[in-house]
Amino acid sequence: MHEPTTGAAGEPSPEDPRKNRPAEPKPGTAAWWLARENEPARRRRRRSLTLDAVLDTAMALLDTRGVAALTMRNIAEGLGCTQASLYRHVRNREELVTLLIDRAISVASSAPPDDADWVGKAAWSARLFRDHLLRHPGVASVLRGTERLGPNSLAGVQYSLDLFIGAGLSPRLAYAAASSLATFVIGSVHFNLGLDASDPKESRHRRLLYRSRDPAAFPLIVQHADTLAEVSGDDEFEIGLNALLTGFRALIQSPGNTRDQDAERGEACSRS
Repeated sequence: MHEPTTGAAGEPSPEDPRKNRPAEPKPGTAAWWLARENEPARRRRRRSLTLDAVLDTAMALLDTRGVAALTMRNIAEGLGCTQASLYRHVRNREELVTLLIDRAISVASSAPPDDADWVGKAAWSARLFRDHLLRHPGVASVLRGTERLGPNSLAGVQYSLDLFIGAGLSPRLAYAAASSLATFVIGSVHFNLGLDASDPKESRHRRLLYRSRDPAAFPLIVQHADTLAEVSGDDEFEIGLNALLTGFRALIQSPGNTRDQDAERGEACSRS
């Protein structure tokens, strides 16, 4: 049996206070966003260096040199400052990426045409978000689920909830619909990163590839090689978007859409 460690006077030595310090929440989680809002403002020794400037430089690096170049050292070099200066704004690269992604998706707050119905508005916003990610492929490559909880992401959630609840979905289904639509948009960009199926050269190579397969193993691919080679990422996106919105419309008309029941439960909770 191990004896407790004692100090010079024979008393147990005090434990390292760092051992009892609660673990810091993971950047991007709800606990992290709440803690960031409640922490006191950090001292800024260099007044000219702002968080916006840090994020601007990080976005430029991401766009021009890719994810691998997104390091604290490269950002500091781009700003002409020390890495220590960056740590007055963010504790580490993970925090930086979390803030950068939330800022990058602020496009979700752009307003669609007023004369469009809920389907038109949802489609307009989905296309806008996809176009934004295609212009900034590095953003799509580092997107994770935890970034949905930032202020700009929540503005997008608020917009989507207003749209889908207004169309007739229950709050529960509206939230799930908004999340599935965002997941689809991000996934469609991820799936086509580094590829351009609309490029004539790529289309020609796909046609040759499909035609050269073993007809016994890939009969449909060989048979429809010319048609399949012409299907672009835009075609895939529009088909999927239309299918999702058609499904949302069916949910609105479904007996399982319990918007009134959800409202009643909410009223009961507020009274209790």
